[in-house]
Amino acid sequence: MVNKYELKFTSLQTRIFRLFCIKTGETLNQREIARNLGVSATAISKSLDLLEKEKLIIVNKNKTMNLNLIGLNQDSKKVVELKRVENMGFIYKSGLVDFLEVNFPGSVIILFGSYSYGEDNVDSDIDIAVFGSSKKNLNLSRFDDFLEREIRVNFYKDFNEVNKNLMSNIFNGIILSGRISL
Repeated sequence: MVNKYELKFTSLQTRIFRLFCIKTGETLNQREIARNLGVSATAISKSLDLLEKEKLIIVNKNKTMNLNLIGLNQDSKKVVELKRVENMGFIYKSGLVDFLEVNFPGSVIILFGSYSYGEDNVDSDIDIAVFGSSKKNLNLSRFDDFLEREIRVNFYKDFNEVNKNLMSNIFNGIILSGRISL
């Protein structure tokens, strides 16, 4: 039986996974990972084995250059599910949800698209729908920087003004604030 109170990964392994959740689609060598996380390349080397064994990352060994290129295993359903959880953590840690709630009180705010599914990569943006509020110019640069993605906020007066395909995409997203009444 699995002990739910026992951590499976070390703090460093968790940080490596989080780094690749942000850098999805890029491959990094051990030195680049170490530089990003402020630790030694040796510590990174020791931490990669379990992440690779669990199929969270893919390690491509280049024997001629003695260099390992590491990337997130985007083909794994488990990775996509874990990445989705990490993405939500990033959204809340950034303060974006609080910022949107203050600027759009009483509105329904929904995170949708690839970021909400855990299928985003470094070239993706973050899509947010705001229902029940007028368009407002927002300075989101601090959130763009923190999340390393461009945030696109779409405004709608109500659900009826959205086409069926887009509405399906939005409804398959994650409600950040408010409630939907059908």
